[in-house]
Amino acid sequence: MAFQLPTFNLICNIWRFGVPTTDPPVAIAACNLAWGRRVFSGDTATDPLGLALPSMTLLLPTGSDIQSDVDTNGSPDTVEVPAGSSRFYTVHYVDYRGAGFLNEHLGAVIVRIPGGGPIPPGGPILTETVIEIDAETGDFLETE
Repeated sequence: MAFQLPTFNLICNIWRFGVPTTDPPVAIAACNLAWGRRVFSGDTATDPLGLALPSMTLLLPTGSDIQSDVDTNGSPDTVEVPAGSSRFYTVHYVDYRGAGFLNEHLGAVIVRIPGGGPIPPGGPILTETVIEIDAETGDFLETE
């Protein structure tokens, strides 16, 4: 069975050097927070004391404008997943997954920012909106 490109069924907001609660995002990207059939390989980040921080893996189409502290000289992007949920994360690492293959995409290790914003009662508001993405370009497709 061949590997498949992940379904990018969520939208995330990305800030670079900005304040998520007052500035507009610098990028909006399709993404996926589902682990799928991946084997946990120890994607972790550490705090200044060297303690492990729980992390998530954010999957994005190749070409998405998201950067870690390595790419921005120590000032990592902040991402809100899903967009509008007030669940903010710091981007700790970004690299290609499946590079050179048909299922090439980006994987970003992200860590939740405590107190990053209020969570609506009952958790984030999720909708049944279906987002179509061009598998080759990662562009949003217009739907009716």
